[in-house]
Amino acid sequence: MIHDLFPHAQIIADRFHVVSQVYRALNIIRIQTMKSYGSDSRTYCQLKRYWKLLLKDETQLNYTDFQKRRNYRYAYLTEQEIIDRLLTLSPELRAAYHFYQDVLYTVRHKDFSQLQTILTTTQEPRYYQLPEPMKNARRTLRKHLSEIQNSFIYQFSNGPIEGANNKIKVIKRTAYGFRNFKLFRLRILIAFKDSFYSQNYTQKAAKFMKNSAA
Repeated sequence: MIHDLFPHAQIIADRFHVVSQVYRALNIIRIQTMKSYGSDSRTYCQLKRYWKLLLKDETQLNYTDFQKRRNYRYAYLTEQEIIDRLLTLSPELRAAYHFYQDVLYTVRHKDFSQLQTILTTTQEPRYYQLPEPMKNARRTLRKHLSEIQNSFIYQFSNGPIEGANNKIKVIKRTAYGFRNFKLFRLRILIAFKDSFYSQNYTQKAAKFMKNSAA
């Protein structure tokens, strides 16, 4: 329908959703691996405790500071060493992790040719044991290559809109709802006092007060 209504429009995929596809797939694989060891095992606790490290950009991992790790019998380990140990638990988890990190790299550097290679190649050895959830994410991204390419070319993103929408939901939740929509609207405008909508509302209100005084 969009192509019919706007035949010359350039459809752009949001880069956040590109990453979130592989992000969610990796998390599913982590949970599957975790459950395969049983909830009473030390490995289960390790995968559950350090899930954020698996999803972290590998270039941001700390490999110099040693800390005492309770789930590793209080051994002094860096973040990089924890990742290395977690990836030995499952070849599927290791393959999914490398794929996830490769996608992160291409998105961060806007390297579309490399991303296209990652999504289409069948010769990369470390992708041979790619689990089904990650294969599904890979197929989804492959279907939208043109939209992803546009996201590397143009700077448009719906990230600010989604962020504003999330903040509005938080306002509503923390207030346990609003009975009066006018008060809800005013609370949103206060939260976004530097936005165009809030400034525009303030100007209209000032103009109304001036006319009323006259």
